[in-house]
Amino acid sequence: MRGHDVPATVRDLFDGRLERRILERLDLAAVVAHEVMMVVASGVGRLEPCDAVPEIDPLDQPELVHPVEGPVHAGDPDSTASCPYPFVDLLGGEAAVLLADELDDEASRGTAPPARVAQARERDVRPGRHHVDNDTRSQRPATVAHVRALAILAIGVLVAGCGGTSGSDRRPTVVAGFYPLAWAAQRIAGPGVRVVNLTPAGAEPHDLELTPGDIEAVNRARLVLYLGHAFQPAVEKAVDDRSGPSLDLLNRQRLASGAGDEQGALDPHVWLDPVRFARVARAIGAALHRERAAAVVAARLRRLDAQFQAGLRHCTRRELVTSHSAFGYLASRYGLRQVALAGLSPEAEPSPRDLEALVDEVRRSGATTVFTEPLVSSRLAATVAREAGVGVATLDPIEGLSDARLSAGEDYLSAMRSNLATLQKALGCR
Repeated sequence: MRGHDVPATVRDLFDGRLERRILERLDLAAVVAHEVMMVVASGVGRLEPCDAVPEIDPLDQPELVHPVEGPVHAGDPDSTASCPYPFVDLLGGEAAVLLADELDDEASRGTAPPARVAQARERDVRPGRHHVDNDTRSQRPATVAHVRALAILAIGVLVAGCGGTSGSDRRPTVVAGFYPLAWAAQRIAGPGVRVVNLTPAGAEPHDLELTPGDIEAVNRARLVLYLGHAFQPAVEKAVDDRSGPSLDLLNRQRLASGAGDEQGALDPHVWLDPVRFARVARAIGAALHRERAAAVVAARLRRLDAQFQAGLRHCTRRELVTSHSAFGYLASRYGLRQVALAGLSPEAEPSPRDLEALVDEVRRSGATTVFTEPLVSSRLAATVAREAGVGVATLDPIEGLSDARLSAGEDYLSAMRSNLATLQKALGCR
């Protein structure tokens, strides 16, 4: 070591004299070895090979356990959870930076040849497998990018779980008891308000039972729109238990119509009369301070009324035989006479004696059609029509539209126009 200006020990001087005696200088390998400095790394099991020549495909080698791929917990201590949702610590192991993460203490292996397609796919789907070869440092940018991606994911999950409204609709909510009220509210309230229909699409609203989520929506709503007088008892009960403002549109209609409105004392189906439904729209607009938007909806309903007036003015028959008493307002508005097979509830069925009386009444009326409904059983209407020798058609009370109809672009106005066409055909209108 004297040639490298490193102080020699006494033992080195003795070894030098011994080398001359055994002629070590004449041995080429010994001369070369004499120039080699050995360095022992402290705290690491073995050194890392460089520029090793691969002789065997790594895909055919047994996979060796890499220390940085095992469970590591060296991150910051977890804080107390602020919400009851379970979370996975996505950053604990990846954020740890240890000495073992820098060096590979397994047996030396050859560097890998160009990665095959299978290896590339494996690295894509297994986030912990960033070390194809032993050069861990070369993979540091990929690991940092992976940690960043996991951090973004963790923050998104945390906000969605604890925030309650992140990613959800933050707009104020108006709750409607069933479809016609929801249809009017959506067009009056505008995009700044979320309208929730308590009655599922295609469901019959009279016997609606509210879920805990429905009741919570009612309690939190800025405004609840409903029809009283036992049209939807569950909704009325939820409204009674809430502290916010609610609007009984059936009471509003009766007050606007006056005490002498006999039909108003019986029939809650005010939306089947476009004129009355226009009053409902104005009441909703006043409650939401959206009078101008309500006036636009009311104008469309007046145009619909004009179409019914013209379409039902000249008809051969005026009798309207329906499966239940839902079309009283419509019949009163356009000079028709409703013959209902059942009362206000579509599920009510007459006794055998009442059924016989209904068949006789249909025969005397001269009606050629018994109207059934899309959301209730047609068994009663079909039985009466068969016994009376008349046909069956569908007349929609528009208490709710199915998902298929809504997806096809149908709404209250299109359903009413379909009703008009059905009535014109059945009543012989020209």
